[in-house]
Amino acid sequence: MGFTTEYYRDMKASIDDATWCAKYMGKPYVREGLLFPADELRYYNGVLPDGDPYKVAVCDVAWGGGDSTSMPFAYVYGDSVYIHDVVFNRGDKTVTQPVIVGRTKQHMPHKQRYEANNGGGEYADAVDVELRKDGVHINVTARRAPNNQSKVGRIIQFSPDIKKFYFIDEKNRSKEYQMFMDELCTFSQTGKNPHDDAPDSLAMLADELYHGTARVELGKRLW
Repeated sequence: MGFTTEYYRDMKASIDDATWCAKYMGKPYVREGLLFPADELRYYNGVLPDGDPYKVAVCDVAWGGGDSTSMPFAYVYGDSVYIHDVVFNRGDKTVTQPVIVGRTKQHMPHKQRYEANNGGGEYADAVDVELRKDGVHINVTARRAPNNQSKVGRIIQFSPDIKKFYFIDEKNRSKEYQMFMDELCTFSQTGKNPHDDAPDSLAMLADELYHGTARVELGKRLW
């Protein structure tokens, strides 16, 4: 008799993440140097608070080859930031651009920001063209990542802000969202990371919220 999805879900809940990754997923799990351990993050059940949020999305563009296009959608209520959805996809632009267009029409963010490095500006333009064809007009910007700071350095810099974000809890996530969280929670600041697209896109989001043009209340934020 085969094992059911429920069996593996119960098994995952009963053992630690390191054992699960190594024994059942065939992936090494690095304990030392984890920047975003799962038990240090904030969660919600996928239901947003009442009120009208400010909505912003940022996109770390990838062109395939094992890297993921990573695009968190943030719903901002005062100084509380909810990561309500993510695009996290290893496909090339013929796959990811239609996904982003569809998800943008679903969430209708007030602003989207794309990392302009390595053709990200052209990628953003292509998405904007498709949105306009459907009568959707959203503020779309592209901005180059600074070349005087490493990607890991930027992630570490914004890690205190990322840890204040609210993420959907495990039982209410999509498979795509879970893959995003797996990459985030296994990111090590001391080891070599095969991929860092999830934490890098969240660092980009934090930069946009707290140092960009997004309007976020910072009265309760500790610097």
